Amino acid sequence: MSVSVARKPFARPDSLPERLALWLREEILEERIAPGSRLVESELASRCGVSRVPLREAFRILAQEGLIELSLHKGAAVRPLSATELRELFGVRSAIEAFAAGAAARNPASAEPLAALVDQMREAVGNRDVSGYRRLAAAFHEALVAAGGNELLAGMYSQIRTRLRRYQAAMARLPDLPGTSIAEHDAIVAAIAAGDVARASSLATAHLDSLVDQLPLPGEQQVKPLEPTNARKKRTA
Repeated sequence: MSVSVARKPFARPDSLPERLALWLREEILEERIAPGSRLVESELASRCGVSRVPLREAFRILAQEGLIELSLHKGAAVRPLSATELRELFGVRSAIEAFAAGAAARNPASAEPLAALVDQMREAVGNRDVSGYRRLAAAFHEALVAAGGNELLAGMYSQIRTRLRRYQAAMARLPDLPGTSIAEHDAIVAAIAAGDVARASSLATAHLDSLVDQLPLPGEQQVKPLEPTNARKKRTA
């Protein structure tokens, strides 16, 4: 005798929590919701016309991506930009891209699509299209990793790509960065086209080190110790 078992519906990738996460992700990455901001469930649920249940699931998705922090007592908040996270993310990124640039140099033809992206970046800067420049710069680095031909490293890069975008957005606002960055991209492409493995790798590392040095971020905030009650009373008297 067969037993009928109720089947759980397949969770489509365009489910409500996924769509909420997609919307919130873009709001955070474009800084329409500022770093450090609290995400108030009641306000967001009302704004989006949804219940709190799918919204909480969207929060969990974004927390797994490292974009927000969840606290039992304080709820959800956008993670602040951090000098520590910047160094850690770009350290991993540097290792991946240095390897990819060197590997790409073993196939000089891979320089052609990279050069085309640099040309488009230059055009975007000339048109004062900051958001377009930022998208193209991100596309350049993704294409560089792909040109390395290592699927495992490409998968690792995709895991940190979303968190990187927050820092790339902050960097794109630095006034002198686009011109300097384009020149450094040009040099990397030239080394790949020349088949110079060592130079392509070292230039990729130097480029990312330069980006980290140019973005001023506060260090980890220190918690100020509480004053004794008597001392506070004397100071406010």
